[in-house]
Amino acid sequence: MSKRMSIGLDIGSSAVRAAEVMIDGDRKVLRRFAQVGLPAGAVIEGEVRDREAVATAIKRLWQHGRFSSKKVIVGLGSQRAMVRQVEMPPMPDSELRSALRLKIGEFLPIPVEQAVVDFAPLPGADGATGERRLLLVAAQRDVISDELGAVGAAGLSVVAVDSSSLALLRAVAGQKSPGGGPSGGLEAVVGIGADLITVAVRDGGAPRFMRTVALTNPGGPSVNDPLSPAVTPGDRFRSTARSVTAPVVGAAQRLESIVGEVRSSLEYLLSQSGTGHFEQVLLTGGGAMLPGVTEALSTSLGLPVKLAELPLEIDHKELGLEKDALDEASYRWLSVVGLALWGTDTYGKPSLLPPEVAAKRQQIKVMQGAAAAVLVVVGALGMTSFTKIESAHRISTQISSYHTSAAAFQVKIDGLGYVLKIPAEVQSRRLLAVEALSGDIDWIGFVTRLDAAMPPGVKAGSITLAETEATGPGVGPLVLAPGSVVGSLTMTATTNGGAPAVAQFIDRVSRVKGIFALWVSSTTNAAGVTTIQATAELTTGVLSARAAALPGGNK
Repeated sequence: MSKRMSIGLDIGSSAVRAAEVMIDGDRKVLRRFAQVGLPAGAVIEGEVRDREAVATAIKRLWQHGRFSSKKVIVGLGSQRAMVRQVEMPPMPDSELRSALRLKIGEFLPIPVEQAVVDFAPLPGADGATGERRLLLVAAQRDVISDELGAVGAAGLSVVAVDSSSLALLRAVAGQKSPGGGPSGGLEAVVGIGADLITVAVRDGGAPRFMRTVALTNPGGPSVNDPLSPAVTPGDRFRSTARSVTAPVVGAAQRLESIVGEVRSSLEYLLSQSGTGHFEQVLLTGGGAMLPGVTEALSTSLGLPVKLAELPLEIDHKELGLEKDALDEASYRWLSVVGLALWGTDTYGKPSLLPPEVAAKRQQIKVMQGAAAAVLVVVGALGMTSFTKIESAHRISTQISSYHTSAAAFQVKIDGLGYVLKIPAEVQSRRLLAVEALSGDIDWIGFVTRLDAAMPPGVKAGSITLAETEATGPGVGPLVLAPGSVVGSLTMTATTNGGAPAVAQFIDRVSRVKGIFALWVSSTTNAAGVTTIQATAELTTGVLSARAAALPGGNK
């Protein structure tokens, strides 16, 4: 296999992330990783709700991430998507796809015509019946369309749409069982995001069960908020009782929700199969940074629980992350790295890219080939057409000269009618006065909100604010669309709280009214003090209300 670069793109509820992996045969190297925050509500439970906001964040991600290509494998983590291991009678692949479309009604409550379906063969078959073991992937079409629309608006080309849960398994395929050898039983990989939990289970190395669920207390604190180490759920894996105690009630409820959703997912799988046992649970995602979450899950499940590790080489020079930033990124990059590794599995390349999109791309390739052929023919005829082109050029020059003369006469006519333009000129100057205040920024109010958002233990340092010169119509006050960029922020902050404090800084500052696409460009650590360098765009949320109070053109 020749060396190639592959880029995965994950659109989460709180940020967009991308990772670039070099694949050279069996050797795989992580070369680049970056993430950019999303405004609240742009993505909800894994589904794009604001295409423009997501596209803007992806553009900023590519600007800062220095990725080598715009071709990406996109992950889909919605609850309206599913992955299942199924058995089907022997039949040709063309008939099998239609049969699987009918079967998804057993798993997803959506009409068949609204589903996109693909499959991949799994090793092994029933010797008595000859039934085939397949990995079935399916999702609702509009969920995929919204995601493709945002990625396309950012100028990227989607190679494949992969399941985020499959990507998790792919990224940690090299993990070992507690005994040190390859896992021979059930193994769960759990990704804890901002408002979703993804549970992916493999059996003897093959994908078996995937589930994406929403956290049951979305109003609780963010999964990036620190919890007390004293959180100790006392219930067991097969118990129905739930008991969580913590000094911070909201944080304890958040942890209880995580433990309960993971436990119920694993219990459901065991109840459906009736056989098997879990050997271990591997954690990843921002929620895995919570102090005590590993111990809480282990106590509740009665199983070994540990943080998942990335079994790839890491090119630290290309990655360019300081230690604190690297530690935090290690909790968040597994899923997106798994997307970049799409197609390296033994079970093929299942993709949820709609057939009509793939067909349109093929049509474009054919048209490009035809266009190239036409250029060859045009080149052959070019010499014989040169004389006619020269004549057409002379005529065009004469017409342009006449137009210039006519424009000069019109300028003189306009000059004679200047007196008639005086009232309009007066009105125009009044509108300019209103326009001058229409983009007025409340700097003091914004800095006050920013200072109030600093988490405990994080101290703001230098703050540089710059206003972006806005443009609008030539006449009348400038009307900015809500969410338009009006300025920029560059700031530093210091903390001795390490990576969790950095995560809190990102979470709280991203919520300040008027801040968009917060980017932590670097973190440095010296003598136990972490210095944070961050930039962000400022939107219309920082504007003052002074322009609204003006009388406009009435005075």
